[in-house]
Amino acid sequence: MRMRPVHALFLLVLVPAGPLAAGETVSYQVGRETVQAYVVRPPGSADAPGLVVLHEMWGLNDQIMGAADRLSRMGYVAIAPDLYRGRLGADPGLAEDMMRALDPDRSLAIVKGAIDQLRKLDGASGRQVGTVGFGMGGRIALEAALHGADVQATIIFYGKVETTPEAVAPIRSPILGFFGSRDPGVRKQDVAKFEAAMKQSGKDVRIIMNEGIGHGFMNEERADFEPEMSKDSWAIMNKWLAVKLPTAARAEEAAGASSPPATGP
Repeated sequence: MRMRPVHALFLLVLVPAGPLAAGETVSYQVGRETVQAYVVRPPGSADAPGLVVLHEMWGLNDQIMGAADRLSRMGYVAIAPDLYRGRLGADPGLAEDMMRALDPDRSLAIVKGAIDQLRKLDGASGRQVGTVGFGMGGRIALEAALHGADVQATIIFYGKVETTPEAVAPIRSPILGFFGSRDPGVRKQDVAKFEAAMKQSGKDVRIIMNEGIGHGFMNEERADFEPEMSKDSWAIMNKWLAVKLPTAARAEEAAGASSPPATGP
C-alpha cells in the first residue's frame, strides 16, 4: 500500500475535509509491456464509476496522484497510468523530450488497458468510466475518444484539439474542456473551431475558455498555477460529472429530486 500523508494533508487545505485516500500501485499488461499505475478507491460503493487520470509531460508525479486522490474523494475509482515507465521530467527540456518521444499508439493502448483495469477491479465489469487529462494527457484523453475507447465522459485540460467536423466525427462520449486564452500551445481560435465542429456534428460538448490565462493553470507545482481558476474548474468538473458520470449517491439524490412529494393518508 502506498501512503503519502504529507501530500494528502496539503490537499485537505484545498478541498472540503473528508477521509484520506489510500492509494496503491498496481500493474497491468499491454501487449508485452507491464504498465504501472496509481489506483485510489473511494470509501463506500465497490462499483463506483471510474476515471482514468492522464498526466502532463512531467510524468506520473505526486501532483497527478494528488489529483487522483481528489477525484476519489468525489466518489470515483481513479487510476493514473504511468506513460513514462517510471521516469519524471525534472526540467522543461527533459519533459518536452520525453513527451515528443511518446508513441501515440502505445499511449492509446495504455489508456484502453487502464479502462479495462477499472472494470476488472472489484468485479465491476459494468463500471462506467471517464477520462481526465492534463496538458499532454488532455490530448491523449481526446485521442482515446477519437479511437473508440469505451468511455462515457472525457475531460480535457488544455490539451491540443481537432478543428473540423470530419476529425471529431468518431467521438461518442460527452466532452468537457478547460482552456486558457493565452496558452501558446493550444490557441484560442483552435479551441473555438473544435467547439464549433463538435456542435455542428451534434456532439455533447462544453468548453470553458478562461480569458487572460495561460497553460497549466491547474498544476499547483508550476508558476502558471491559478488558485481561483483551479478552484472554479474543480467545481465545474464536479457538477458536470454528477450528470454525465453519476455516483450511486448522486443518482439517488437525482431520483429523489425528481420523485413527487409524499402525501399523507
